[in-house]
Amino acid sequence: MEENKDLVLEMLVSEDDETGVDIISFVDSPAIEVDFMYFKETQKKFQFKDEDKRLVTGAAMIPNQKIIREDSEGNQFFVFFSEDTIRLCNEMYFKQSKNIGANLDHETPVDNVTVIESWIIEDETNDKAVALGFEGLPKGTWMVTYKVDNVDVWNKIKSGEVLGFSVEGMFGQKKAEFNSEDWLRKLIASDATDDEKVSKLRAKWNKKK
Repeated sequence: MEENKDLVLEMLVSEDDETGVDIISFVDSPAIEVDFMYFKETQKKFQFKDEDKRLVTGAAMIPNQKIIREDSEGNQFFVFFSEDTIRLCNEMYFKQSKNIGANLDHETPVDNVTVIESWIIEDETNDKAVALGFEGLPKGTWMVTYKVDNVDVWNKIKSGEVLGFSVEGMFGQKKAEFNSEDWLRKLIASDATDDEKVSKLRAKWNKKK
């Protein structure tokens, strides 16, 4: 498969069409690469607080994080969601009452699972996510807590068979102005002179026109 690192698409949603998050899937390999966590006995031991409650928390969407995807011909490219888009996804998800139910690995529907808490990280240092043990999640991350009354799903969570969340839905898209924030970050941190950095940045911009 060819990896097209030059193709980065920003994913979009609108309240005026059918775009948005339809369902959140329990998966063994979250595309956003952040596993969810149980509510803990203590914040550091990562133990169950109360198994009878069956609560699990994790990141549903992280802003500006590149996620690799494939087209119908197997060519790979990257997509990302902006902070504003994630906030709108969160709002529309609840407005449309989609917080009941889920599926496993984007395939098998499961019932008796409900999103009972949802929030957007506003303070990277003092957010509830930090208190629960998550590290390095940026402002604008969408966090969710599921109440899992489905025994089979809960057993998969306990055994580590499923490790996190992955959203699915319908999304618009547009080509990003720059290929990657990583590219710009590396350019700034490089040993190139200021003139060389400006020259590379201009060349990149002109290539996109």
